Amino acid sequence: MAKLTTQAGGVSLGRGIAAVSGLATAMVLSRLMSVEDYGSYRQVWLLFFTLVPIFELGIPPSVSFFLPQLTSDKIKTYLIQNASVLLFSGLLLGLAFFAFGQRLEDLFSNPGLVRYLRAFALFPALTLSYNMTENTLIALGRAGTAGLVSGSSAVIQAILILTAVTSGASLEQILLLLSAWALLRWSIAAGTLFHFSRRLRFSWDWRSLGANLRFALPMGAAMMAAILARQLDKIIISSSFTTAQFAIYANGSYEIPLISVLTLSVTAVLVPALVRAHSGRDIPEIKRLWHGSARRTAWLFFPAFVFLFIAAKPLMIFLFSEKYTDSVFVFRVFLFLLPLRIALYSAFLRALGNTRSILISSLGACTISVILAVILIKVHPLGYLGPAIASVLASYWAAWFCIRRTIRILDWSWREYFPWKTLSAIMTVALVSALPAFGISYLVENLTSFLQLVILGGSYAISYLVVGELSGAARPREWLEAIHDLIARR
Repeated sequence: MAKLTTQAGGVSLGRGIAAVSGLATAMVLSRLMSVEDYGSYRQVWLLFFTLVPIFELGIPPSVSFFLPQLTSDKIKTYLIQNASVLLFSGLLLGLAFFAFGQRLEDLFSNPGLVRYLRAFALFPALTLSYNMTENTLIALGRAGTAGLVSGSSAVIQAILILTAVTSGASLEQILLLLSAWALLRWSIAAGTLFHFSRRLRFSWDWRSLGANLRFALPMGAAMMAAILARQLDKIIISSSFTTAQFAIYANGSYEIPLISVLTLSVTAVLVPALVRAHSGRDIPEIKRLWHGSARRTAWLFFPAFVFLFIAAKPLMIFLFSEKYTDSVFVFRVFLFLLPLRIALYSAFLRALGNTRSILISSLGACTISVILAVILIKVHPLGYLGPAIASVLASYWAAWFCIRRTIRILDWSWREYFPWKTLSAIMTVALVSALPAFGISYLVENLTSFLQLVILGGSYAISYLVVGELSGAARPREWLEAIHDLIARR
């Protein structure tokens, strides 16, 4: 049987393509749209991504738990029942976009937002049930197909948006086009499901549906809290500042696609291995897996954090144009999440079977983020950086909470949780290596943003490899092995 890394490879590739497609779309729209229209576009997506976890009811991720346990004669019933629930829930979400558009327009002080939300309403209505597709294919052992579907869907969507905007379409027309695309995509997925399951019997089973929802809803609540914790800062910015200022903030908070892809890849591989080790009460193996994962991810993320902090200005200009130069400040604040991303602390708890603590950490982070954002946004020197700082601090609190719960379960000390000495050495190498690039940044500031990135990236990479080899803390061979293990290891 293929290893988990192989199974996750197709999914990670598809998600990577989707992330890059989203970034490419943002890059083009930032240049071709006015700041106000682009801000409205991002606000529509902000509402979508904030509300979707609530209306999904935790069903899509629960597919991975239920579907592998079902016999073939029950698969069709399971899929149709849950897809029907999501279709109904999605229609409610679409109606909410249509019915409450005026109130959201008033909340965000954005004239015209109601028209955009109503043009977009069919997209969320039909996307929720479609979102079962990836998890269904993975659960049926078709991870490669799942990656192909998610990646190609994102590429087609990006092409449609970019074709429309370059043809001179208005924002309202672009959102109508997305609604039409959602209808086509849903029709293809539904038709494919019925085609391949046409010989299977279907009978509505309320008891099994109730059992599915009892399992899925708590998971959905945890996901909802986590998403809200990540999106609250943007909601506060939208309701407190102009649409143009929100656009600047939104681009500054954009996550580098490779980071999330690598993090998801590590989690997909690590969690099942931790579950097996914990089931066998093999504490040394748990520690070896956890330390090895954190160490190898740090070899990538620590230097990325330092380099991106130095190169933030040319990077923002290269990605989004000079209109978004002020996004640099927001981007640098959110960069402080990158050292934290060497591990998914909630995933460790999930592997240990403690999902209740994950929900508590998400709710706590959400609460802290709101309270701090409301306080810091009123501090004059900070302004719209306040919610960003609040979001970062809340994430660190959530990580601290999960770590405390984990070391209590495993009866570890703080020293045992991470290889702190090794991690400190890697961060030191990353910081020391930045000195040449930091000096060069002042010498090349009059060059184009692309040339600045090339020169700064080259100088930092050489410095990091040399310092890492001489110090022994981050040897190039180990750094390359980290990339190999996280991306291509079979």
